[in-house]
Amino acid sequence: MGRRILVISSVLLVLIFEVGCGSTAQLNSISVTPSTATIQNVGGTAQFTATGIFFNGKNGNQYSQNLTTQVVWSSSTTSVATINSSGLATATGVGTTTITATGGNGGLTATAMLTVVNQGTGGNTLQSIDVIPANQTVNLVNETAQYIAIGNYSGTPGTQDLTDQVTWSSSDVRIATIDPAGLATGVGDCGSMQQVTTITALAPPSTGTAITGTATFTIGTCGTNNLPTLAVYEVGQGTGVVTSSPSGVDCPGSGQAGCTANFPLNSMVDLSAAPNTGSVFGGFSANCTAVLPDPNPCTKQSNVQSCTCSVTMGNNTAVGAIFNLQ
Repeated sequence: MGRRILVISSVLLVLIFEVGCGSTAQLNSISVTPSTATIQNVGGTAQFTATGIFFNGKNGNQYSQNLTTQVVWSSSTTSVATINSSGLATATGVGTTTITATGGNGGLTATAMLTVVNQGTGGNTLQSIDVIPANQTVNLVNETAQYIAIGNYSGTPGTQDLTDQVTWSSSDVRIATIDPAGLATGVGDCGSMQQVTTITALAPPSTGTAITGTATFTIGTCGTNNLPTLAVYEVGQGTGVVTSSPSGVDCPGSGQAGCTANFPLNSMVDLSAAPNTGSVFGGFSANCTAVLPDPNPCTKQSNVQSCTCSVTMGNNTAVGAIFNLQ
């Protein structure tokens, strides 16, 4: 009698399991926890968890399941943080990025916000900002000029591109305006006297500091528009060589003059970096798009996607190339 009751009980348990969690259950939604997270210093980590909500259309029941290692994780800004297949995010720079978990054959996603700041205690603290170039002159109204913000830090890496993280401003918007990517446009009038405005880069809000860097923008006496100039600025404590395709830029291979070249308007130019011994490539500025797969790999930081980037010559263009100590 006892054996018969045991068999009946086992069958009932199997039926309950099949009805509650049967093959008709489908992934209905995904959530990511925590929904917001902050990492105090570059190099720090934060763990994210993905939870799936499944719905059983057969009986209307739903249940949750941990999908952290089954979803596809991604970070919208890898220069701020990367994330591995287990949901562990690693800070690579100061700023904010969106962490996304994708599942259900790509049809379902969930997001969280991750902010990286510099706490200042034993971390990599922002010390100053350099705006490069220090001054630029355009000779046509509506002509543009690119500025780059380079952050100098107390730790490693010592130099980082902050161009798309700082807040840009022009002291006189009647002379020039500047967009969030550091691209300034001359809007003043042509005349016999030059017009000058101060371009300012303010540290990212996440640093909690009011560190700034400045440069000048000048509208000269208007004339004809020559071929746009591409200027490469090497920054950081390390050293290396940057060359271009088509040829023209060879910085610092052929001396000071090798850091600038003229190319046709709207043409595409590829830049390749090669760090010297003892140095590591820290990336190009944000206005130069990484070329993937990298046709010219080099010794680079883990957060750098490629040693080669591509830039479109929309009038005068400046690109920063960061070389840090290895």
